Order: sequence, then structure tokens, then C-alpha cells
Amino acid sequence: MIVSAVAGTVVGAAPAQAEFAYWLMYNRGNGQCMTIENDPHNAVGGTARFAPCNANDRRQWWLRATTGPDTIAFSTHDLTRGKHQCIENAAGGWGLAFLGDCDSGNYKQNFTLEYVFFPDGKASTVYKAALDTRRLSVPSAAGTSYVTIRDGFANEDARMQWDQLPTP
Repeated sequence: MIVSAVAGTVVGAAPAQAEFAYWLMYNRGNGQCMTIENDPHNAVGGTARFAPCNANDRRQWWLRATTGPDTIAFSTHDLTRGKHQCIENAAGGWGLAFLGDCDSGNYKQNFTLEYVFFPDGKASTVYKAALDTRRLSVPSAAGTSYVTIRDGFANEDARMQWDQLPTP
């Protein structure tokens, strides 16, 4: 079952201030976390990538910030050039999840939430780009570590599903 919702408006959701905690963004499909750590095996810089989860690595800490009545953005913990970086959707194809300076007016940084509920009552989140409805996902090619924004799988596919893991 899939339900669309917005952070802070879901019945039974945590108080709004809970949204201002940093989390690890864990992908159910590959069992890894999103990071800004450079990967020497992949040449494209300035993108979000996957790495084994490490709660003590602040390059894996993400803030899910509310940007509008039904949208959120993902901000890094680390500062680059004195600014936080946000995931940015470059429209078209199987785009990479690029990092850009966070800007509340940049619609390419906005995502909506959908929840996939399982028979045991647990749920996972799918993040849909507000720009073109593609979703945050795993790499399009084996052997690459890039986080992508694509439409290649159904929401029920674990490669499109994300969980928030706590940071220290």
C-alpha cells in the first residue's frame, strides 16, 4: 500500500522539531547509506553517493528540511564553501543526485514523500522529485556508487525505499 504524505503533517508523526535532527539515509535495496564522501572509482564529483553505513561519519548525516507545505529538501551536515549542500535534481534521464548550495527557492531541491506500508505495519519512504516525479534511487549501473534520481522501478521495489537511521 502506498500513501503520499508531507513531513510533519502525517497523523501520528513525530513533532515538527524532530525533523531537524540529522539522520543516516539508508537504502533498503543496496543496504548502504547516502554520503558526500568521494569515491575514487567514480569520476563525477559533486554528487551524493553510497557507502557502508557509519553513524560516526558526518559525511553521511542528512537533514530532512521542510521547504514548503508539501515538500522537503535534503541538506548535508558538512559545509562546503561555507554553505550546506542539498540534493539537486537535474531533469531528464537517470539523473545523478547532484549537490548544490541549499536554496529554499530552488525547486530542483524539493522532494515529496510517499510511504510504502508492509503487512507487518512497518513503512519505508520513497522520495519523489517535485520537478518531474522521478525518485531517489540506487545507481543505474552495477559497480557505480552514485545516488540517482530515476523512474526505473516501482515504489514497492526496495531500491526506491529509504529508511532514516539515527546519528549519535
